[in-house]
Amino acid sequence: MPLLKPIAFLLPCLAVGAGLALVSLAVGISTGWAGAAALVAWAFIARRRWLQLEATSGLEPGAPERILWLRTAGNALILGHVAASVLLVRDDLRLGHDNTLAIDSWTIALGQLAATLLFRRDEKERDERHAAIAARGVRAGYTVLIVCLVVLLGWLAYAPPPQRSTLSHFVLANLMLVLILASYGVMLLRQLIDYAIDTRQALAAERPAS
Repeated sequence: MPLLKPIAFLLPCLAVGAGLALVSLAVGISTGWAGAAALVAWAFIARRRWLQLEATSGLEPGAPERILWLRTAGNALILGHVAASVLLVRDDLRLGHDNTLAIDSWTIALGQLAATLLFRRDEKERDERHAAIAARGVRAGYTVLIVCLVVLLGWLAYAPPPQRSTLSHFVLANLMLVLILASYGVMLLRQLIDYAIDTRQALAAERPAS
């Protein structure tokens, strides 16, 4: 199914990001550099493989889709890391609290910027599918963000005071960041799924009738 490949890619990226946070906290060493290096290495290998497919089978992802795969990888890695960090240390996520989790998140983000340089030629390319697919992705992302914010606002308004007090202002701010990253991830995932469905339909139409 077209759904499986993007989801099967997204979930391990989330797990790797969370795993980096767990290792960093358990061992007491910075792991952000490892996440950044892995992201750049993946981007280099993926880019090379797609260029080989372009020269042989022509079944490689188009330029807009390649950018989506890169953004999905980076966003999921950062989302997994930030979400795990907030759950693990809460207010101690700040700088100077005997962990490097905050620095690690920014290091991974810098790794994504470096990986983007490998795809700089793809950023301005568009195809006839892009506008409609992008619009559906944006709608999905905003829908998820609005639903999450409504639920959070309802909880803040009506939850008993002792439960509300468990969310400090700092933790709440980081929770908002997690929701934004998650909604952006939904947008990217929806777009990747739509590209997969469109490509599958195009290939099916090209096959001769049996």
